[in-house]
Amino acid sequence: MNALTQTPSQISEADYLARYAQESDTRYEYINGEIWAMAGASRNHNIIAGNAYAALHSQLKNHPCQAFISDWRVQAQHNYYYPDVVIDCQAQGSQASQPVLIIEVLSDSTRQTDLTLKLHDYRQIPSLQEYIVLEQNFMAALAYRRSDGWKATSYTQASDTISLASIGCTLSLAEIYARVEFEEKRAG
Repeated sequence: MNALTQTPSQISEADYLARYAQESDTRYEYINGEIWAMAGASRNHNIIAGNAYAALHSQLKNHPCQAFISDWRVQAQHNYYYPDVVIDCQAQGSQASQPVLIIEVLSDSTRQTDLTLKLHDYRQIPSLQEYIVLEQNFMAALAYRRSDGWKATSYTQASDTISLASIGCTLSLAEIYARVEFEEKRAG
């Protein structure tokens, strides 16, 4: 999702949960006491997140874990996020309770948060094993794994396949980026 607007004042976690975390047409992330309304995403963003979700959902048919897309809230310490895709093995209600894999599609407005604050916060979730970030303007993925000390592994070729040990699945960049149209870079 793309961050849209920030509310002007700090609120407590309890107030967030009571006022903003209920079923709504708009999703609100809670980051360090501030509320962020999440806007709609671009065409590429939706295709990439949808492709990743569809591939994992299909591979998890006979698995205890389930794939969820964008409306599934994740708590990381005292912050609450809505990742593009989350795999949870004990799903209940509308919040992940044991996420093992989180996928975020980067946008200009969320890039800094996704690669710093969310990476830091997600690493604190005891059940989380893998965090994947996907570019939307060109073919590239970064995989952060607990088993590798959260060091990034880069994938940039359509033939590259990301192995997801936490759920025994794979994602190829070819399937993640199927039907995505990248804008050509124009000189000068």
